[in-house]
Amino acid sequence: MKVVVTKDFGTAKKPVLPLVPETTAVLKKEDLAQVDLFSDPADVNSTKVKFAFKMLEGGTETAREIIQWMQNVERAFIGLNSTTGTLRKQMMQQFARGSALSGFNAAVTQLAPPTRATAVATAQAAVDADDGTDVARAGRLAANLAAMQALTDETVLALPGLGTAITDTAIQEMVTVLLPTKILQRVKRHLRREARKPVDMGIRTYLMHIIRINSQEITRLPPHFNDAQMLSEDEIIDILLFGTPKSWQREMDRQGFDPLAVTPADVVAFMERIEMSEDFDADKKVAKVNQGKGKKKTNFAKGNSDADGSKCCMLHGNNNTHDTSECKTLMAQAKKLKGNNGANNKGKAGNKSWKNKSKDATDDSKKELAALIKKATEVIKKSELNAIEPVKKRKVNWPSEEEEAELCALDAELKDFNYEDMDKMDMGKLVIKDPEDGEVDDDSVTDEVSV
Repeated sequence: MKVVVTKDFGTAKKPVLPLVPETTAVLKKEDLAQVDLFSDPADVNSTKVKFAFKMLEGGTETAREIIQWMQNVERAFIGLNSTTGTLRKQMMQQFARGSALSGFNAAVTQLAPPTRATAVATAQAAVDADDGTDVARAGRLAANLAAMQALTDETVLALPGLGTAITDTAIQEMVTVLLPTKILQRVKRHLRREARKPVDMGIRTYLMHIIRINSQEITRLPPHFNDAQMLSEDEIIDILLFGTPKSWQREMDRQGFDPLAVTPADVVAFMERIEMSEDFDADKKVAKVNQGKGKKKTNFAKGNSDADGSKCCMLHGNNNTHDTSECKTLMAQAKKLKGNNGANNKGKAGNKSWKNKSKDATDDSKKELAALIKKATEVIKKSELNAIEPVKKRKVNWPSEEEEAELCALDAELKDFNYEDMDKMDMGKLVIKDPEDGEVDDDSVTDEVSV
């Protein structure tokens, strides 16, 4: 058999009744129904309490808002001592509007005739069952039958038992239409499978939310609208075990605690002790990250007392305070360079053909000064090395006898050379005084010097 999976299978949907109630905001005063409730419903002279709640419109409210409206209506009925269906129907005209009110009135109209027929049939059965021996009783039964037969769809609501049953049933049918389909099944499934305890919520608060949903909301859901569809204590304990960490269940097994043998309050008390112990250990600081074995420390950590920290800065090395992206010194330098570049670019962008010759000369002088400083530094380093280390003796290769004779002959030839003629060089001609030929002035031997 082929199994077809729906498109929304496995996708997380918003629950019908979330674990934590959402706040509802009322923007207009016209959306509120205001009544004065009696502190003692049986005494009309007792203290009155003002009560206001949001009117039900239908189609725009969430499931929780509809259930909350039902609770408010029940409170209003009790506080106003509304014991007949006629009074409750009149009050419902103020508590609902729109499609919700239309649905309620239509339900009352549909429920009134069957209820009236049932009342007539019941009265007729009582008359038929009487043997007639008691004349007074027979008269009462006959009068009751005549009163039931004279009822209309409106007057039937005035009966204490039947009228309230009609209005209550009409409210339940209206709510059934407004609420999602199979809401009871979906709410219980959400509690059993998805409603896990949030991290920032205590276990006792978690239990209070579950009890509130079970006792106040599930009892007002279709199809039965009664306490018979509530979750049992075993189901609540199972929800608690599912919604809490698995380590808590292992702790129960370690200590021999059976959660299903006790009440939900006892289970929560045990979990609360585990929760308190975890909160006590939650303030511990994170341990430092130790450097791996066999790894070399970088040179950035030299002279830094926090060299084994968990953060590394390009300028300050390993530390526990900041890294390269958070270094204030580097940020200040970058901001300064950015400002200088912006100023230079601004000056150059004004006139592209303009050149700052004084700045170029200054740059050249700076470069020359930097070169001199570098050269001086190298000389100082060499002098320091020579002062520390003795100069090694070098082997001298003296010239041979033949080479020495050649050098002596060269010195004899250069002895008669007139060096003073070198000073008489002119830009146009070269004049040479020869001892044998005399002074020579020839354009052929002139040499032009280009400057």
